[in-house]
Amino acid sequence: MKPKTLVNGKTDSFSELAGMYFPGCSTPKNAVRSLQRSIKRCTNLATALVETGYQPYNHRWLSPKQYGLIIENLGDPFPE
Repeated sequence: MKPKTLVNGKTDSFSELAGMYFPGCSTPKNAVRSLQRSIKRCTNLATALVETGYQPYNHRWLSPKQYGLIIENLGDPFPE
């Protein structure tokens, strides 16, 4: 699955992506925690992200590759 085009080709914020996956969370912080848990549960994803330089506790911005890995492993947050 090909990731959606990032705005202006820039990296995407982790909290924005978390909000896309968990729109029902009351705060962005809760959405971030939920996405962190989802990544942790998917060990293949967690391993692949670490190989790209992702650090679980320092993840304010995602590279296009990291963004793509998350979409590929967790699915599109906006299925058609």
